[in-house]
Amino acid sequence: MSDRVASSAYKWTLGLTAAAVQSLFYFGIGHLELHRSTELLRTRFDDAIPFWTWTSWFYLPVYAAIFIIAITGFRSRELFNRALKAVGLVMIVGAVGHVFVRAEYPRPVLHPPYGDFSTAFMAFVQQIDRPGNVFPSLHVAQTSTLAFILYRDRPRLGVFTIVLGALLALSTLTTKQHFIADMISGYALAFAARAFALRGLPARQPAVVVPMPRAADSSADSTVDHLGAGKTG
Repeated sequence: MSDRVASSAYKWTLGLTAAAVQSLFYFGIGHLELHRSTELLRTRFDDAIPFWTWTSWFYLPVYAAIFIIAITGFRSRELFNRALKAVGLVMIVGAVGHVFVRAEYPRPVLHPPYGDFSTAFMAFVQQIDRPGNVFPSLHVAQTSTLAFILYRDRPRLGVFTIVLGALLALSTLTTKQHFIADMISGYALAFAARAFALRGLPARQPAVVVPMPRAADSSADSTVDHLGAGKTG
C-alpha cells in the first residue's frame, strides 16, 4: 500500500464533493412522489422505543462531526481514496434501497411552541430530513463505514469515531427517524463497504515481542537479572 500522505486540500476538496453528491442523491430521492408505507418495516419493538428529542444532538451534529473527523483524520492517501470509494458504494446501494423499499417512519411531528431548545432542534431536523429514505439508514452506513476504515489508519481515533457512530445509530431510533431494520441494514452495509474498501490489503499484524536471548557468561546473567528477566535465585 502506498504510504503517501493525503494533503488537507486534497481531502477537503474530494470530501466535500462526495458530501455534495450524496446530498443530491439523498434529497432528490426524498422529494420524489413515491407511495410509501408506514407499516412495511414497523414492529412493536419500534413502537416501544421512547421519543427523546434531546438525542437529536447525536443525530445531526454528530453525523457532521464524523465526516469532519474522517476528512481531517486520515493520513494515508491510499486509505482515504479507498474510503471515498466505499462511500460511493454505500451511496449507490442506499439509493437503490430508498427507491425500492418504500417505507416511511410514522414519526410524531412537532409543532411550535416548543418546550425546550432540544425540541426546537428536533423540529428543525424533521423539516430538513423527510420521513422517507429509511432503509438502509445512511446515517448509520456512511458514518460507520468511515469510522471502520479510519480505524485501519488511526486506531485510537478510529475507536473514538466508532463509538460516536454507535451513539448516532441509537439516536436514529430515539429521534423516531428510523426503524430498527434501518439501523441493522445500515451496519450491514457499513461492514460490506469496509470489506470492499480494504480488499487486497494485508491484515493488521500485532506487534511482535522478540525475547532477549539468554547470555552464557555470568556478567550477562547479572545484567539480565537487573532487567527482571533472568534468574531469581
